[in-house]
Amino acid sequence: MGNFNMLPYEIMFDIFIRLPIESVLECKLVSKPWRDLVRHPSLAQMHLNHLNDSGKLSCIFYSHVQGLKTFYYSEYDDNRHEAPFNRRTRMNLSSPFDDYYFNGSCNGLICFDASLRDEIGQWHFGPAHICNPITREYVILPRFKESSWWTGFGHIPSSNGYKVVRIYNSKKRNLNEEIGIGVFQVYTLGSVSGWRNVGTTNIRMKRFSHSAAMFANGALFWKHNNGTTCTILAFHLADEKLSQLPPPPPYLTQTDDSYISIKLGVLGDFLSATHYYDSGDCDIWLLKKNEDNDDFNWIKVFSLDNEISRPFEFTKSGRLLCYGKSKIYYSYDPKASSAKIDISSGKSICEAIPHKNTLISLKVLGEMDTKTMEFCEMISSSEEGENSD
Repeated sequence: MGNFNMLPYEIMFDIFIRLPIESVLECKLVSKPWRDLVRHPSLAQMHLNHLNDSGKLSCIFYSHVQGLKTFYYSEYDDNRHEAPFNRRTRMNLSSPFDDYYFNGSCNGLICFDASLRDEIGQWHFGPAHICNPITREYVILPRFKESSWWTGFGHIPSSNGYKVVRIYNSKKRNLNEEIGIGVFQVYTLGSVSGWRNVGTTNIRMKRFSHSAAMFANGALFWKHNNGTTCTILAFHLADEKLSQLPPPPPYLTQTDDSYISIKLGVLGDFLSATHYYDSGDCDIWLLKKNEDNDDFNWIKVFSLDNEISRPFEFTKSGRLLCYGKSKIYYSYDPKASSAKIDISSGKSICEAIPHKNTLISLKVLGEMDTKTMEFCEMISSSEEGENSD
């Protein structure tokens, strides 16, 4: 250890950023110099950058049984062809709220929505807290006496900032008519300004149709249905401006008996839309920029049969990762004609969300009132008596 401490900081950093996150945390316990090195703000960002370049993907998926949420964490390695999901652990997330939902995961930070009761006993829905399950930090967001039916969480690479967005229904008087409008509010991590009003839209969200946004290329995206029409709303985090995009082509030619639903997602760096037919089959569309201009178009990239349910990520080798409606993790190779079962979780999977275990600190980002999770641990699948397929 003495010889290691004599190395230049640049070399020590280069060694630490190549270690798995669990090993980095163990190194923090070895000595005070190593602890200070792990806590250095630059190490967290350098470790994240190396993770992004490694070709490894990871995700959180959870089951919801009898009111209890059980979270699992898994990593996908393109270099392991026989068993690419080489680890699976149960992740116990200690939430300060009883009724909470995924809002989004970005660079290791997880944002949760929750149902909150105000001082007079009324329930409201909206962004509630952000945590990093590795550092065990979390922060409770300022409460607001409205229900936010559209919410989102994302990152701005140019400023390395993180923003939480919510949209709630409000009403205003126009002559003798009461008009409903959607009010946009933004909370910037590390800012002392709290929630800020940044704009409005005349699109009114339907009650009880709250939806978390998809985050891609610096913007948050929501799907808005109005009868037989559909619009994609994009909120750009850098300039806090709202724009509208056309829906995928199936929505332009749909009939009442030709589809079940369409769900937005993010695959790689692209906004995706999965169009489900009444047969159970689905088409997957990606929103891509034209090479000749800055216009965006929807491109159909996959047509899958009803054995596959929900796509959630691309790999660098071009494989499409999906999860089934119950108990099965799929990995789909577009060059093959069928799906391969990579993981059987043994439980119904409610949702899968790409996630990275990182050292990004809420306190370093400027959040002063951070708290520490009382109970947060990673339990290996072998301790649970589970085996990967």
